[in-house]
Amino acid sequence: MTPDLPACRDAAVDLALAAGKVLLQHRASAAATATSKGRRRELVTEADRAAERVVVAGLLGAFPEHAVLAEEGVLTAEGRPHREADWTWIVDPLDGTTNFVHGLPFFAVAIALAHRQRPVVGVVHAPALGETFLAAMGHGAFRRDASGRTARIRVSSTAAFADALLATGFSYNRDEPGRDDNAARLARVLPHCRDLRRLGSAELDLCYTANGTYDGYWELYLAPYDVAAGAVVVQEAGGRVTDLAGGDGWLFGGQVVASNGMLHADLLRHLAG
Repeated sequence: MTPDLPACRDAAVDLALAAGKVLLQHRASAAATATSKGRRRELVTEADRAAERVVVAGLLGAFPEHAVLAEEGVLTAEGRPHREADWTWIVDPLDGTTNFVHGLPFFAVAIALAHRQRPVVGVVHAPALGETFLAAMGHGAFRRDASGRTARIRVSSTAAFADALLATGFSYNRDEPGRDDNAARLARVLPHCRDLRRLGSAELDLCYTANGTYDGYWELYLAPYDVAAGAVVVQEAGGRVTDLAGGDGWLFGGQVVASNGMLHADLLRHLAG
């Protein structure tokens, strides 16, 4: 049975708001509970796990026939769905953990629903910023502020690459042999655009591309839960999402390029050199 996508979106919003409250409750103790996930730069906190438990429990209760793939492994092994299903929820309970630990407000709960590995619902809630981005395929993209006011969002109309404000990010394990640290791409793009930003949350970078704050964004070494929700928001806001080759392998391919569409070819060209 095909679910009602707007209803799924609204259910995800409710769970993201609940998880966001959990994150804010843990914010003061974040640094004390932070531990490494095997690489010193990549952190996890008790807040990640507590927020994930809220989201996963809610999804299993509301959608028992769906699969859940969540980052922190509360339900199953990290990054693996708990069952086989055509419909899979993809959950990042805390995107931007380093920001969270260091007291920066750029962190978010991200929840996406994918049908046969194609994300069709996306919700990204930034509790410290008081804003929520939400989208369902065919129903547009929206931003909701802390008061509950909701407005439709669209990508920017920037047509000249020289006028573009772009964003990117850097892998936690960027100094390992054979890893691409993104520095060469940064050097190729920066001389040709207006400027670059690095906030530290892939999901929020995608949403800020969707609402026209950024004109484009790219990053490497990302997992599905880093990009699934925000990518739906970009697409429903009229933007384009691809991998670095301009193809559709961005969800599981570990790399993403998003833009307002008009600048996409130029961005890909500069990234490729």
